[in-house]
Amino acid sequence: MIDFHAAAEANRRHSRWLLAVVALLALVVGLTLDSLLRSYAGGLPVVTVLTLAGMGLALLVARTFGDRIVLASLRATPLDPAQPEHQQLLNIVHEMAVASGLPEPRVLLIPDPAPNALATGHEPETATIAVTSGLLDKLDRAQTQGVVAHEMAHVGNRDTRLGVTIAVLVGATALLADIAWRIRRQPRHRGPDAVEAERDPLGWLLPVLVLATALAPLASRLVAFAISRQREYLADATAVALTRNPQALASALEAIAADRRPTQSGTRGTAHLFFVRPAASAADEREGRFADLFATHPPVAARIARLRGMAYEGPDASLRA
Repeated sequence: MIDFHAAAEANRRHSRWLLAVVALLALVVGLTLDSLLRSYAGGLPVVTVLTLAGMGLALLVARTFGDRIVLASLRATPLDPAQPEHQQLLNIVHEMAVASGLPEPRVLLIPDPAPNALATGHEPETATIAVTSGLLDKLDRAQTQGVVAHEMAHVGNRDTRLGVTIAVLVGATALLADIAWRIRRQPRHRGPDAVEAERDPLGWLLPVLVLATALAPLASRLVAFAISRQREYLADATAVALTRNPQALASALEAIAADRRPTQSGTRGTAHLFFVRPAASAADEREGRFADLFATHPPVAARIARLRGMAYEGPDASLRA
């Protein structure tokens, strides 16, 4: 029997190490640019200081406004209780909040025909669950309850805190790498001694800059991928513990897998936040070391198989997992 809680904790521990790697790469980019551009003032590496300040600001923004930024990018809007399917969703969220013992989250609608959902928020008290219009159209009440329970599990397991931070950090590191490369590509105004200028003793730093600017956004994406796969298994198991109905969540995954239209409002930076990957990927349907590095979600078939196994073992199987 797999210990989902231990696996998820190990995954979060690895993610913290990967976050440190991203910060180190950002530092390397800054120091390399300072050396190439000779941008020192009073002995301080100006670009490095600005880089670290920018990353710190990005993390502050992620902590304070990250969920709002993500939801705004998805064009999420409030529900209309006058519509029966919206009121039913609000009822389901209330039921799952009571079952989990968590504060009732805000509920929003993403205008997208692809069935999907996500949860955001730095703390359970400020959490938001957003579902697509396609999910309400595609799933029945029991299936929707399974998906909502899965997202409530992410809130209770504090997955949303790191998930939103990563979504902002992915964008920040990509922007940093782009700015660094544009600065380096600017023509350098040389003096009359052009031949001597070509013999730049720091010319060897250019390959370092190229490598760092390539690895920084890649490393930030690997962080997003690393935190996703095992936490999805844990959220599935927790959802079963809340609903006592593993078949409903399994059938929801089957219905969504049969309709693999891409979630158009999803991006590579927010893909790890969704119930299923916004766009189908071959890596997401494989298991192994390669898939663990480059896929944001476990294979849907593997998730369904585990849920069917819980149904076979009895309603309390998820609690023993």
